[in-house]
Amino acid sequence: MRYMSALFAASLFMSSCCNSCKNEMTRYHEDGRAKPAVAIASMIDTTSFDVPWSLSEELTTMVVKRIADTKSIFVQSIDDFSSSKNPFAQDLSWTKHEFAGQEFVVFMELVQHDLIPAAKGKKKPSSTQEAANNLNMAVRLRVIDLRGHTPKIVLQELVKESYYIPRSLLPTDYNRTTWGSEDYRASPMGIAHAQLAQEISARLNDYILLAKSR
Repeated sequence: MRYMSALFAASLFMSSCCNSCKNEMTRYHEDGRAKPAVAIASMIDTTSFDVPWSLSEELTTMVVKRIADTKSIFVQSIDDFSSSKNPFAQDLSWTKHEFAGQEFVVFMELVQHDLIPAAKGKKKPSSTQEAANNLNMAVRLRVIDLRGHTPKIVLQELVKESYYIPRSLLPTDYNRTTWGSEDYRASPMGIAHAQLAQEISARLNDYILLAKSR
């Protein structure tokens, strides 16, 4: 029994070492160049759109995965970021301590997530337009370079997306079709969120790599 216990403990130790080594290797390209080390804070959600899950968690997870999939950035999500500081304010000095060890930090804020009739604003909408909707979304981005003595903003913009939902698509009950399911991924909102996350991750990837090269 002692031998089995020692063997089990050793296997756990080896597994932990292998995982640590694998995680460390992802910090570098095959030619040995270091990838940018980036922390992505959980998206702030200031909308009032009601679904049974967290839009912040969903969109943050999607953005992190897409950036990680490029294999050009070493990315770490910060799920427990709860600083009382405003990441979109002028004073950014606190980020050096809060995200020590990182080269860049990304902040995101979901400022719009509205389902609006496509016919809104038209004098005589057609029957097709009356049944259609637009899912209008907007996310504020800020990327901060932490490598210098003073934190520096390298990207600050508002990413907007509008997804048209035609009348041919029946309304989806998102109390049943929830985030994480196959049905959700094929739903209008699931597709719209995927497009938004792709746009955000592409912008972040481009600007971070550009800043790293300087």
